[in-house]
Amino acid sequence: MAPNTLTWQLVDETGARLGAEKAARLKWRQRGVPSKWRIDIVQSLMSQGVAVSLAEFDRLEIKPGRIAA
Repeated sequence: MAPNTLTWQLVDETGARLGAEKAARLKWRQRGVPSKWRIDIVQSLMSQGVAVSLAEFDRLEIKPGRIAA
């Protein structure tokens, strides 16, 4: 298995740059990143030369419950 280059920090920063609201990005850590955003984030990162796959989102740790801002 290849190492996961995708981190929550990278997902959050890229999502913010693409226009995702802060509250939505916090929910991603609880519920996972929606498919539409996964595709947008991967396309953005790939255009910057960062090799990621959609499968890497499934390896991010989900933390159900309240997430402090």
